[in-house]
Amino acid sequence: MSSSAPNSTRRQPGRPPADGRPDSRDALIDAASRLFAAYGTDGVSLRRIADEAGVTPAMVNYYFGGKKGLHEAMLQRTFARIIEGVRSVAARGKGLDDLLEVLLAGFAAEPWIATLVLREVLSENGAFREQFIRNYAVHMADLLPEVMRREIEANRFREDLDPRLAFLSFMGMTIMPFVARPVVERVLGIDYDEAFLERFTQHTYKLFIEGARA
Repeated sequence: MSSSAPNSTRRQPGRPPADGRPDSRDALIDAASRLFAAYGTDGVSLRRIADEAGVTPAMVNYYFGGKKGLHEAMLQRTFARIIEGVRSVAARGKGLDDLLEVLLAGFAAEPWIATLVLREVLSENGAFREQFIRNYAVHMADLLPEVMRREIEANRFREDLDPRLAFLSFMGMTIMPFVARPVVERVLGIDYDEAFLERFTQHTYKLFIEGARA
């Protein structure tokens, strides 16, 4: 008797695993995040990402439609977490130190994100610029100036402080060190480890407060 009868549980190319694992999509995003952080977004193939995640390369196309879709999914997951953290700080009436901790932790957890944003959002004709503005930037522009405004109304910040300009300065102080990380690590000899993140959080908080406080 022939043993070549079709297996009803065999997965077709490009389809989700037959075991129905719900985490294949997240596994691909996690794998891409690790590899992009280590080798850059241009230095990693889809096959390597799939191998790291333990799935076939066809799964990348199935879930994301290619590398660009994977980048979009990575941005969405990361910034959704950051925005949720900022929203929680604003809703609970917390101060700037809590806000700073949320932002720095978010960027430190995803070392690839600053480079991707620089190339795909801030550069001329950035592929994700409109999506980034629509889905993430407008929410941050609503939440963060409100936190600044609340600090002014509580007489903790100077009354002549413009909340929008304060927001702009604050974001520059928060994000720029991660954009410049490849240079900073070599020129200043700084390791972006947990100890550095803690020191930098306190340093940035004090520096901003010294200029903003009433």
